[in-house]
Amino acid sequence: MAAVTPWEIGNIFGPKTAMASKGEVVGRLMKAAKRPLIVVGAKILEEELDGKSLLSYVVELSKAGGIPVVATAHTLKPLLESSLQPAAAMGMVEITDRLRDRDWSLDGKGPHDLAIFVGITYQLQSQMLSTLKHFATHLKTVSLDRYYQPNADFSFPNLDEKTWIQNLDKVLGTLR
Repeated sequence: MAAVTPWEIGNIFGPKTAMASKGEVVGRLMKAAKRPLIVVGAKILEEELDGKSLLSYVVELSKAGGIPVVATAHTLKPLLESSLQPAAAMGMVEITDRLRDRDWSLDGKGPHDLAIFVGITYQLQSQMLSTLKHFATHLKTVSLDRYYQPNADFSFPNLDEKTWIQNLDKVLGTLR
């Protein structure tokens, strides 16, 4: 795939950048992970995708893949109201710090091998992913947001809304 430009052009990311991936690839990656984790931010409450909320995509992803969710910001109550019991609720900085630890996991049964980020403001997610890229080499990271995140291991390229929805649907289809 051709080189992808970060959505935020001032994002200086270094020589190691994310592989721009399609929905099927991300879905297979999530399915193959032994201990994946989804980290959600407040934007899952704001994004409406062709009449379907990003929150509902997160709920479907979690249930289809049996993937625990960490609620951040003010997402706990809406997740509970949508019939999804998050595995934890903590701040963005706190979850980033814990994911750096090779021995940490939500349930104490071994470290997570894949962290999936969705609904987090671009700039904050960029810094979180940069931290994990440099200080959590045991962990693979994926950004499911519609803008390319060069500090992730895998990210969608910059997408229009229609293509983003198609990619999210392909991730769900692969997980089912």
